[in-house]
Amino acid sequence: MMPKGSGVEICKKTHNLFARAIPFIMARRKESGGFGATPRLPASVTDTYHGLKILDLTRQCGAIDNGGYDPIRDKDLHAYLSACLLKLTFGPRTRFQLLWCFRAAGIYVDRRAAADSVAAQLRDSVSLESLYYHAKLLLEVLEIPLPEALEIRNASSAIIGKWRTVGEAWMHVYLARYFRKKLPLSGPELITWFQNSQNGDGGFGFFPGTTSFVENCHASLRALVFLGAKPRDPTGVFQFLEGCQTLSGGFGRSISAAPFLDATWHALSAFAILDGRYFKQDM
Repeated sequence: MMPKGSGVEICKKTHNLFARAIPFIMARRKESGGFGATPRLPASVTDTYHGLKILDLTRQCGAIDNGGYDPIRDKDLHAYLSACLLKLTFGPRTRFQLLWCFRAAGIYVDRRAAADSVAAQLRDSVSLESLYYHAKLLLEVLEIPLPEALEIRNASSAIIGKWRTVGEAWMHVYLARYFRKKLPLSGPELITWFQNSQNGDGGFGFFPGTTSFVENCHASLRALVFLGAKPRDPTGVFQFLEGCQTLSGGFGRSISAAPFLDATWHALSAFAILDGRYFKQDM
């Protein structure tokens, strides 16, 4: 899946892309705890999640120059996250992001109590996104296998249903794998559909023939990895993603777009996949 060129050259280039992003990330860290969308905006759970995910990924990829920042030692971060847990009400995606941040910051979570609560909510889930994030929370944060009791009609109907975008299709692939369900399309058909979503500019659209965005590149690449395949033009997607990095070091959703933490996370995680550094928590 690597772009053309020697392994040493590509690894060095990827490392540089990661290293350039770190100042952008740290400029969004708040002294009061958490990360915000811009240096002036207050922290949010979603931005904190993306900030910590990026720093964790850059560490794994060997780009560690973050000024010695360690979320486990950040008392302001701990206070911010604990306050969010007490004060905020949130849906499955934000709950997953918050508890992932708890884990990254080394804050204690009663895994069994949390798992029981998530499992109960998962049984009542009827939407694709709800099933997806509840499953991710159990598997990737709490590290508890999906209960056999979750072989239920809600999961079956959501997983075998139709999808429109590569992001939705990725959720289907993820859930089908862990619920051991068959998808409407065969493996080769689904691989071809993802591959056909890549455009002439190298990026991926929401579905074949639509505009390229970095989040679509990330969704398509990780789905293709799950399916044991690769994009038709690895070099093209690498170049598209590279072109989305701004002078600040952060990434926009597309070339010339303003940079944000979520787009930066999607771009860097996509680079990690292209570079052969695919980590379980990035699925």
